[in-house]
Amino acid sequence: MPETLLFSIANNITTITFNRPNAMNCFDQTMANELEILTEQVRADDSVRAVLLNGAGKLFMAGGDIQFFNKNLDFMPAGIIKIARTLHASITNLMEMPKPVLASVHGSVAGVGMSFVMACDLAIAAEDTKFTMAYSGIGACVDGGASFNLPRLVGTKKAMEWILLSDIFNAQTALTHGLINWTVPASHLAEETQRILQRLAHGPTQAYARAKRLVNQSWHNSLETHLELEARAFEACSITTDFKSGVTSFLKKTKPEFIGK
Repeated sequence: MPETLLFSIANNITTITFNRPNAMNCFDQTMANELEILTEQVRADDSVRAVLLNGAGKLFMAGGDIQFFNKNLDFMPAGIIKIARTLHASITNLMEMPKPVLASVHGSVAGVGMSFVMACDLAIAAEDTKFTMAYSGIGACVDGGASFNLPRLVGTKKAMEWILLSDIFNAQTALTHGLINWTVPASHLAEETQRILQRLAHGPTQAYARAKRLVNQSWHNSLETHLELEARAFEACSITTDFKSGVTSFLKKTKPEFIGK
């Protein structure tokens, strides 16, 4: 069993919970190792149709483990590349996973916690959540794909502001600039999170996977190349059971029942 994570699968939904509440769910090497293994497993599990990433206790994640850095100041940079590469394997798994990933956040989201939110396809936050990149406050630069994902989500100027100044901002600001999709009262967060997950888990999983891949590839392709990839993806969707169900249900004016195949 993982030491730093909670993990469950129910009704085709996988939940991964950062579970170091007494340490503000700070990211350390043990969590890095465990998360890489779990995200690899979930990525390959065809029975999973939606994934939830959240945090136990009072907050989502307060960033990297500063106590680790403090204990090892005289030995830097030993260990940095190891934890970074393990972290980045998990980020890649989340972003390339052929099923939608939802981040549900509360309390505070800082440092690498921000990177995890960016790596998810969708994000919902309690309206009293606080956000900060935090890295520059300890004299560090970003990791976890933040310098790749943040400019694409919020624009270069806003990304540089958040990265360089590490100011704290609220959930409404995160929503306004496109870091998250929804804000809800904290008392409704669990309910709304489950509502979204149920929609995703009962959706056309194969179509979701291809759409996710196309969006992520779009930054690297020419228009001509990308249009061809779209055509091929639609072609692949057209032979799925879900496509047949969707088309016939549309014509019958009934709700389709997607099975993810």
